[in-house]
Amino acid sequence: MITNGYCTIVRADDDGNYTVVGTYPCMWQECEGYETKKYSEENADKATIWIPDLTADVKKHDFICRGELTEVGDLDGMLTVMSVSRHDYGSEDMQHIEIGAR
Repeated sequence: MITNGYCTIVRADDDGNYTVVGTYPCMWQECEGYETKKYSEENADKATIWIPDLTADVKKHDFICRGELTEVGDLDGMLTVMSVSRHDYGSEDMQHIEIGAR
């Protein structure tokens, strides 16, 4: 699978502490935008991320950002993982994890 960068997965524990779970090569496609609601404007950024590593530790409600992080400073600019699909069929070159984030 062709990759165009790296992504970092960050997870919150029960105490509210954030830790970096891992950094993985990925194919990142992002759409930046805003939705206009009746009384306000809301961020509508979306990203689809493909990780060519089935052992990547990513779960729904984790945080994800583009690039490599070693420690968590601020969650500003991070997206929330909304869906995780493991595609473990076909040849090893086809297998991947698909992440939908907002």
